[in-house]
Amino acid sequence: MKAGKLRERITIQQPATGQNAYGEPNTGWTDVVTSLPADVLDLSGREYLAAAATQNAVQTKITIRYLAGLTAAMRVVHGADLYNIKAVLAQGKTAIMLMCSRGVNDG
Repeated sequence: MKAGKLRERITIQQPATGQNAYGEPNTGWTDVVTSLPADVLDLSGREYLAAAATQNAVQTKITIRYLAGLTAAMRVVHGADLYNIKAVLAQGKTAIMLMCSRGVNDG
């Protein structure tokens, strides 16, 4: 993989785990990796009506260098955009393609 293609910087987050001081489960997201070089490419988009409001969803492919431990339960932050990871496709031990959606987010 050529380093020149990885021009964007992303953050990978996972759902918060554990409990707070009151015994309630933690909510929100915690950073796993920050300032990770990536190639972000929008593949397709659609607009639809749901809950009496217009929604739009974009399918995106994010390519990064190999990083162990990534799962579809995580998400990607790129600037102000949040991407839900739908699939983690390993390309050997050199690169990973994250198939993501943006627009209608899980959190």
